[in-house]
Amino acid sequence: DKEIIASKVMGQGQRPAWLASQPEIGGVTLSAPDYAAWPHEKRINEAKKLLKEAGFDDAHPLSFNLLYNTMETHQRIAIAVSSMWKKNLGVEAKLQNQEWKTMLDTMHTGNFDAVRYAWIADYDDASTFLNPFRTGDSENTTQYSNPAYDEALSKAAAAGDLSERGRYYQQAETLLGEDVPAIPVYYYVRTHLVKPWVGGFAPDRLGYFLTKDLYIKQH
Repeated sequence: DKEIIASKVMGQGQRPAWLASQPEIGGVTLSAPDYAAWPHEKRINEAKKLLKEAGFDDAHPLSFNLLYNTMETHQRIAIAVSSMWKKNLGVEAKLQNQEWKTMLDTMHTGNFDAVRYAWIADYDDASTFLNPFRTGDSENTTQYSNPAYDEALSKAAAAGDLSERGRYYQQAETLLGEDVPAIPVYYYVRTHLVKPWVGGFAPDRLGYFLTKDLYIKQH
């Protein structure tokens, strides 16, 4: 339940995520998969059906290790999702904790079942989130490979305008929503503690702000 994780487990304004990228980024707007609008109960029922088709049931439950790096927040999320999977689907997610550098080594050697990971934009364009899923990309730890996906990103890079680029990014996101090499959970937020008499504090979409723009209001 991404809503619970975003609003209760995190609780700092995070939003549930249904895209690998962002709904609005780089001047384009991307749509989430149809199942994002389903009631939670419908998603659970569909998951049960898919598990059964894959050969899992109460007598033979799906079991895997969920790897995450040492941090209180990640531990809370790991406990929450494993509890949800167990309660709703009978899935056994065994928690596996490693220090950050050790976890990176484990990821890059492919020695994991499922792993918690995150990505933060380097620039204001969907490709910063989508490129790591390209075949052979150095950051593609999921080892996802889909020629149609690679082609969509290549066409987006060569697009002549934003509208055309957005169409190809949408194609790429739709494929990720169908194949699900990774499960988006929530979108990060930045939290700032700013006195009410500080003016000019207006971070851009990447979170940058200039101290030369700051000033003190009369108070």
